[in-house]
Amino acid sequence: MSILLLNKDKGMTSFYALKQAQKNLGFSKAGHGGTLDPLATGLLPIFFEQSTKFLQYFNTESKEYIAEYVFGISSNTEDISGILAYSDAEEEPTEDQICKVLDSFLGEQVQVPPKFSAKKVNGIPMYKLARRGKEFDRKEQKINIFEINLLEYKFPRFKIKVSCSKGTYVRTLGVDIGKRLNQSVSMCELQRTKFGHLNLDDSISLAELKNLDKNQKMQYVRRVEEILIDIPQVEIRSSEVKKFQNGCQLEAREIEKTGKHFIFYKKELLGLGLVDNELQINPLKVLTKGEIKENELK
Repeated sequence: MSILLLNKDKGMTSFYALKQAQKNLGFSKAGHGGTLDPLATGLLPIFFEQSTKFLQYFNTESKEYIAEYVFGISSNTEDISGILAYSDAEEEPTEDQICKVLDSFLGEQVQVPPKFSAKKVNGIPMYKLARRGKEFDRKEQKINIFEINLLEYKFPRFKIKVSCSKGTYVRTLGVDIGKRLNQSVSMCELQRTKFGHLNLDDSISLAELKNLDKNQKMQYVRRVEEILIDIPQVEIRSSEVKKFQNGCQLEAREIEKTGKHFIFYKKELLGLGLVDNELQINPLKVLTKGEIKENELK
């Protein structure tokens, strides 16, 4: 099972970064968790081969970003990649004023997604409708700001670190901060530093990856159970392996919790099972022998 924690470069789409990493490592199939806009850099988990089967179970509930904004600029995309309009600030906000406004965003909030986003309206991404000049309603959504701090401030720029829930648009957060300060604001830099329990320090850039030999590259490729640490593991007996692979229900021994569990036999991942209220293991995702062999780290 193969997963790479990539430090995405600025100026490329997440899909392009995925394809470059896939080509560099020689895998035939790939998918990524948590899209980053071309303007953004930072942590992008990439799942290869049969690890893509487990993408839906990747915990995306908490993320951390470092974002930089500039006062006096508004944008149709809410960042400097869009059509910009400039305005003079009537009064420069003080550091104390900015900190007080940041504190007001802590906890549950309601946010309106930006027009230029992948959110869908009647099955069509909003950015496609916005590019066509179409008018459409944007529904408010609930988000949660767990932590938010001012890192740097030198007018007209300020930088924050924010820990937030899934679905939070950090560029929209900047615009909303500006509104509470009676200022126009656009995001100019964004870096994702954490994704759940994963840290940017454990990632590698495409440039660094290209300069490594095959063995060195594979040191950065992680197993799925190392990434999806919220899912507990259970070991089954040799007599139960074929039953699990054939989709048969198994009795869960020495398991007290219900829910999803990785199923192992002698440290070999066989798939994912769901432990029900009767403490029976029901196969959810089953890896065949060929898939297991194909996904062994080289």
